[in-house]
Amino acid sequence: MKRTRIRIGDIFEIPLSDGRKAFGQYVFRDEKNGPLIQVFDLVTEDEIQLGQLNEISPLFPPVFTGLFAAIRTGLWKVIGHMPVEGFVYPKFISPLFDSKAGEARTWYLWNGKEYIRLGRKLPEEYKQLEQLVGWDPHDIAHRIETGENSLDYRLER
Repeated sequence: MKRTRIRIGDIFEIPLSDGRKAFGQYVFRDEKNGPLIQVFDLVTEDEIQLGQLNEISPLFPPVFTGLFAAIRTGLWKVIGHMPVEGFVYPKFISPLFDSKAGEARTWYLWNGKEYIRLGRKLPEEYKQLEQLVGWDPHDIAHRIETGENSLDYRLER
Protein backbone atom coordinates (compact mmCIF):
# COMPACT_ATOMS: atom_id res chain seq x y z
CA MET A 1 0.00 0.00 0.00
CA LYS A 2 1.39 3.38 -1.00
CA ARG A 3 1.78 5.83 1.88
CA THR A 4 0.30 9.25 1.32
CA ARG A 5 2.52 12.11 2.40
CA ILE A 6 0.29 14.69 4.04
CA ARG A 7 1.34 18.31 3.77
CA ILE A 8 0.11 21.55 5.25
CA GLY A 9 -2.40 22.91 2.74
CA ASP A 10 -3.84 19.53 1.78
CA ILE A 11 -7.60 19.51 1.29
CA PHE A 12 -9.48 16.39 2.33
CA GLU A 13 -12.99 15.04 2.03
CA ILE A 14 -14.91 14.02 5.17
CA PRO A 15 -17.70 11.53 4.39
CA LEU A 16 -20.89 11.94 6.40
CA SER A 17 -23.36 9.27 7.47
CA ASP A 18 -26.06 10.40 4.99
CA GLY A 19 -23.81 10.14 1.91
CA ARG A 20 -22.93 13.80 1.75
CA LYS A 21 -19.42 15.07 2.36
CA ALA A 22 -17.68 17.96 4.02
CA PHE A 23 -14.21 19.36 3.42
CA GLY A 24 -11.28 20.30 5.58
CA GLN A 25 -7.76 21.60 5.25
CA TYR A 26 -4.58 20.79 7.14
CA VAL A 27 -3.49 24.26 8.29
CA PHE A 28 -0.72 23.82 10.90
CA ARG A 29 1.50 21.21 12.55
CA ASP A 30 1.81 21.89 16.27
CA GLU A 31 4.82 20.12 17.78
CA LYS A 32 2.95 19.39 21.04
CA ASN A 33 -0.63 18.87 19.88
CA GLY A 34 -0.36 17.51 16.34
CA PRO A 35 -2.26 18.41 13.17
CA LEU A 36 -4.56 21.42 13.28
CA ILE A 37 -7.34 21.38 10.71
CA GLN A 38 -9.97 23.82 9.46
CA VAL A 39 -13.39 22.51 8.40
CA PHE A 40 -15.20 24.50 5.72
CA ASP A 41 -18.89 25.39 6.00
CA LEU A 42 -19.80 23.32 2.95
CA VAL A 43 -21.71 20.04 2.99
CA THR A 44 -22.72 18.59 -0.36
CA GLU A 45 -23.34 15.47 -2.40
CA ASP A 46 -21.69 17.08 -5.43
CA GLU A 47 -18.10 17.16 -6.56
CA ILE A 48 -16.44 20.51 -5.94
CA GLN A 49 -13.74 22.61 -7.53
CA LEU A 50 -11.03 23.41 -4.97
CA GLY A 51 -11.25 27.10 -5.84
CA GLN A 52 -14.79 27.14 -4.40
CA LEU A 53 -13.31 26.69 -0.94
CA ASN A 54 -11.63 30.12 -1.13
CA GLU A 55 -15.11 31.63 -0.83
CA ILE A 56 -16.30 29.41 2.05
CA SER A 57 -16.08 30.43 5.72
CA PRO A 58 -14.97 28.04 8.44
CA LEU A 59 -17.73 25.97 10.05
CA PHE A 60 -16.01 26.27 13.45
CA PRO A 61 -12.54 27.37 14.63
CA PRO A 62 -9.55 25.12 13.85
CA VAL A 63 -9.26 21.92 15.90
CA PHE A 64 -6.67 19.24 16.54
CA THR A 65 -7.41 15.75 15.24
CA GLY A 66 -5.89 12.43 14.25
CA LEU A 67 -5.55 13.56 10.65
CA PHE A 68 -2.74 11.19 9.68
CA ALA A 69 -4.64 8.12 10.90
CA ALA A 70 -7.86 9.29 9.22
CA ILE A 71 -6.05 9.61 5.87
CA ARG A 72 -3.92 6.47 6.26
CA THR A 73 -6.96 4.29 7.05
CA GLY A 74 -9.01 5.76 4.21
CA LEU A 75 -11.61 7.34 6.48
CA TRP A 76 -10.77 10.73 4.94
CA LYS A 77 -9.35 11.22 1.45
CA VAL A 78 -6.95 13.92 0.24
CA ILE A 79 -8.48 15.56 -2.85
CA GLY A 80 -6.09 18.41 -3.51
CA HIS A 81 -3.89 21.14 -2.13
CA MET A 82 -4.27 24.89 -1.58
CA PRO A 83 -1.72 27.16 0.10
CA VAL A 84 -2.51 28.24 3.64
CA GLU A 85 -2.29 32.02 3.67
CA GLY A 86 -2.51 34.40 6.60
CA PHE A 87 -2.79 31.65 9.19
CA VAL A 88 -3.00 32.95 12.76
CA TYR A 89 -2.63 30.39 15.54
CA PRO A 90 -5.94 30.30 17.42
CA LYS A 91 -6.31 30.50 21.17
CA PHE A 92 -7.71 27.51 23.07
CA ILE A 93 -9.09 26.98 26.54
CA SER A 94 -8.09 24.05 28.69
CA PRO A 95 -9.55 22.89 32.00
CA LEU A 96 -7.62 21.19 34.78
CA PHE A 97 -10.14 18.75 36.26
CA ASP A 98 -10.78 17.74 39.84
CA SER A 99 -11.15 13.98 39.40
CA LYS A 100 -13.28 13.55 42.54
CA ALA A 101 -15.76 16.32 41.77
CA GLY A 102 -15.68 15.76 37.99
CA GLU A 103 -15.49 19.46 37.25
CA ALA A 104 -12.93 22.01 36.17
CA ARG A 105 -10.73 23.10 39.04
CA THR A 106 -8.87 25.73 37.01
CA TRP A 107 -9.19 27.04 33.45
CA TYR A 108 -6.22 27.98 31.26
CA LEU A 109 -5.78 29.80 27.97
CA TRP A 110 -3.31 28.22 25.50
CA ASN A 111 -1.93 30.66 22.90
CA GLY A 112 0.40 28.21 21.16
CA LYS A 113 3.37 29.07 23.34
CA GLU A 114 2.22 29.19 26.95
CA TYR A 115 -0.63 28.48 29.33
CA ILE A 116 -2.20 31.50 30.98
CA ARG A 117 -4.20 30.84 34.15
CA LEU A 118 -7.77 32.15 33.94
CA GLY A 119 -9.11 30.91 37.28
CA ARG A 120 -11.72 28.50 38.61
CA LYS A 121 -14.63 30.00 36.68
CA LEU A 122 -14.15 30.42 32.95
CA PRO A 123 -14.68 34.09 32.04
CA GLU A 124 -17.56 34.59 29.61
CA GLU A 125 -15.36 36.10 26.87
CA TYR A 126 -13.42 32.82 26.52
CA LYS A 127 -16.40 30.46 26.21
CA GLN A 128 -16.52 30.76 22.41
CA LEU A 129 -12.96 29.39 22.08
CA GLU A 130 -12.28 25.78 21.19
CA GLN A 131 -11.04 23.50 23.92
CA LEU A 132 -7.50 22.16 23.67
CA VAL A 133 -8.25 18.53 22.86
CA GLY A 134 -7.57 16.12 20.05
CA TRP A 135 -10.85 15.40 18.29
CA ASP A 136 -11.55 11.90 17.01
CA PRO A 137 -12.26 12.13 13.25
CA HIS A 138 -15.64 10.41 13.79
CA ASP A 139 -16.58 13.08 16.33
CA ILE A 140 -15.70 15.80 13.82
CA ALA A 141 -18.09 14.21 11.30
CA HIS A 142 -20.79 14.10 13.98
CA ARG A 143 -20.19 17.77 14.81
CA ILE A 144 -20.47 18.70 11.14
CA GLU A 145 -23.75 16.77 10.81
CA THR A 146 -25.40 18.01 14.01
CA GLY A 147 -23.67 21.26 14.94
CA GLU A 148 -23.15 19.80 18.41
CA ASN A 149 -19.88 20.34 20.23
CA SER A 150 -19.72 17.41 22.66
CA LEU A 151 -17.35 19.37 24.92
CA ASP A 152 -19.70 22.28 25.58
CA TYR A 153 -20.94 20.61 28.77
CA ARG A 154 -17.62 21.61 30.39
CA LEU A 155 -18.44 25.28 29.96
CA GLU A 156 -21.49 25.17 32.20
CA ARG A 157 -19.59 24.53 35.42
